[in-house]
Amino acid sequence: MNLINIVRQALSKDRDKSYLNKYSLVIFAFVIWVSFFDRYSFITQYKLSKNVHKLEERKADYERQLEEAIVERKTINSNIEKYGREKYYFHKPDEQIILIK
Repeated sequence: MNLINIVRQALSKDRDKSYLNKYSLVIFAFVIWVSFFDRYSFITQYKLSKNVHKLEERKADYERQLEEAIVERKTINSNIEKYGREKYYFHKPDEQIILIK
């Protein structure tokens, strides 16, 4: 019975302590300020990371387009006449073009 009374007294002493002193309030206000109102807040960081992700996707798309353009340029340089006839339907004045789809 004596042990139970000691535990009850210890718990009641902890309840009386105030954890909301001036230091904890200042730390709490600082965390809130940095989290939401600061120039580098969580919201701003989220928007910036989303923007970086979009820009990286665009960069990958441009690199893919560049590779395709390089391959097409090699094709054009290797046989200009064949490329012009197949892509742009060029023909000589006395020729007829028949398109088969």
